[in-house]
Amino acid sequence: MQALDRVTSSYAEPILDAPCGFGRNALALASLGYDVIAVDNNVDRLKSVKASGALQSSGSGSIVTLCADLASDRLPFRKSSFSAILCIHYPVQKIIMDLCAALDEGGWLYIETFGGQGQNYLELPKLGEIPEALQGFELVLCKERPVGPPSYRAAVVQALAQKRPGDRPV
Repeated sequence: MQALDRVTSSYAEPILDAPCGFGRNALALASLGYDVIAVDNNVDRLKSVKASGALQSSGSGSIVTLCADLASDRLPFRKSSFSAILCIHYPVQKIIMDLCAALDEGGWLYIETFGGQGQNYLELPKLGEIPEALQGFELVLCKERPVGPPSYRAAVVQALAQKRPGDRPV
């Protein structure tokens, strides 16, 4: 991940990987010595993450897994719980306010939605929706690519943003 140096530069609290899937990013971060909370709604994927994490050498960071349905549950984290958050291949607009609240001041948020193949544009954010939700952040990277019918205004998004001190998401 190109944004890794920035995402980990504010490391003081754990890093949230939500959803984590089979844990590719959580495992990579833990292997570099970072503590990661890996959230997904699939118990089998989380078991795979735990098993892979147990195989890592000593001295690496830890991975704590949590089963939660991001689409229907509120994220069970207190305000400012994480120094960085990764949200990859998920319709982030559904949980962005929870993610922003869970991020510590000065922390980094990395977003990468899934691509716009077939009908999945229906689950993607609208053009401009993510940058607007991140108004209290310093946007270092924000790429939007329109997908689907032009009238739907869906976008594939990649964003890297740092939460400014004292700012609150709109």
